[in-house]
Amino acid sequence: MDEEQSKPPQQTQHKGFLEELMGDVFNLDRGLPGTIWGMIKTPGVVIDAYFTDRGKYVTPLRYCIFILAVTTFISVRFVDYEEMMKNAMEMGAGGGLEDTIEQLSEAIPSFDWKAYFEAVTEISVSLLQKFNQVLYLVLLAPPMAFFLKLFFKKKKGRFIEHYVLMVYSLTTLSIFGLLMIPFVLTLENADSWLSFLFGLPVTFIFLMWTSIKYLGLKGFSEYLQAFLALFLGYLVFAIFQAIVTYIGAYLMVVF
Repeated sequence: MDEEQSKPPQQTQHKGFLEELMGDVFNLDRGLPGTIWGMIKTPGVVIDAYFTDRGKYVTPLRYCIFILAVTTFISVRFVDYEEMMKNAMEMGAGGGLEDTIEQLSEAIPSFDWKAYFEAVTEISVSLLQKFNQVLYLVLLAPPMAFFLKLFFKKKKGRFIEHYVLMVYSLTTLSIFGLLMIPFVLTLENADSWLSFLFGLPVTFIFLMWTSIKYLGLKGFSEYLQAFLALFLGYLVFAIFQAIVTYIGAYLMVVF
């Protein structure tokens, strides 16, 4: 009795931060491989499991962090995003960017337009290369989830359900983007903005697929509503991203 009382209390062992973060990420059944395959084959099951059987698959936040870190690390080594952004601005200017800068400088000589467009390129490239997770989690997934909830609140009434759907889906899409790189590099102008637009149909097709499976959509009417919701969400994202980019570039030049 005395010996039992004299024993020091056992300390609870807590997982380290890295161990907690990694968890079962590389488990074939419930780690990244199982989650990726599940999102391709039965996306509704994977997304539902987050609310009903958490631990069966990688959580959306960890899924986004790991997948986007890997895909971004690989893609930036093959795609010249800076050149792509310059080409995009050339197309937007309707001609040579240098001519546009010269015209703007003549109209408003007090502002450094060359530095401004360089800042626009820098911010755009940084969003793609360094803040991809933020771009998906904060800028793209929320508006798409908002419009899906607006159209299908009777199917899934909580915003978080639509948000988790979008985080899982958009993250999985980045894998498709990685697989498309070899094809894009075979194009004559691999760094053209058109190579980015090539991925838009794939994006909407896959997002439609996951939305249909998770929300249980049926019939042309519901399919059309889903497409409209995703389109509106993407439009809001594009407008907001443009505002952030151009205002940020202006502040970089002024200050």
